[in-house]
Amino acid sequence: MPPAEAADRPASSGRTVRLWLGFLIIIAAGIGLAWLGAGSLRPEVSSTGLEFRTVKAGTGDPIRTEDAALLDYAGSLDDGTVFDSSEAHGGPQPFTMSAVFPGFAEAMGRMQEGGTYRFSMPKSLAFGDRPAPQGFTGDKLTFDVQVRKVVRGGAAMMQMQQMQQQQQGGTPPPQQP
Repeated sequence: MPPAEAADRPASSGRTVRLWLGFLIIIAAGIGLAWLGAGSLRPEVSSTGLEFRTVKAGTGDPIRTEDAALLDYAGSLDDGTVFDSSEAHGGPQPFTMSAVFPGFAEAMGRMQEGGTYRFSMPKSLAFGDRPAPQGFTGDKLTFDVQVRKVVRGGAAMMQMQQMQQQQQGGTPPPQQP
């Protein structure tokens, strides 16, 4: 059939409907794939209000209460001002869950050795009912953390070391977050 005749011939409505359905399915599949791909950008939000995001997954079991972890970290306020960092203390710092505020401990329980994480929390998870220290503006604290090393059972070793330092008259430096 010549093209001129084909242009004058009425289109089959069934064929048109199938074509539009095909377009809609392709568009819906694209939106679904984009939504799934953006999942790593959306934080997990816990019942306490902790917003936790894995930037780069680590390996092994998550940090436990009885473990110690060597962390590189930077803590910032809502406006991006960095209020504390491991760099300001000379490099990666050792931490235990019992020596940090509740929101940071909750986040540590989701971290693995070698991983990189970003989490935000309401100030109440850091300071409880007490007022925030001078200079802590905004509603949230945000941390970028890289777990350098996890020492299984290391919390007990750190506590013993702190007790020995106290007995010798020196006080250990307080852990920050």
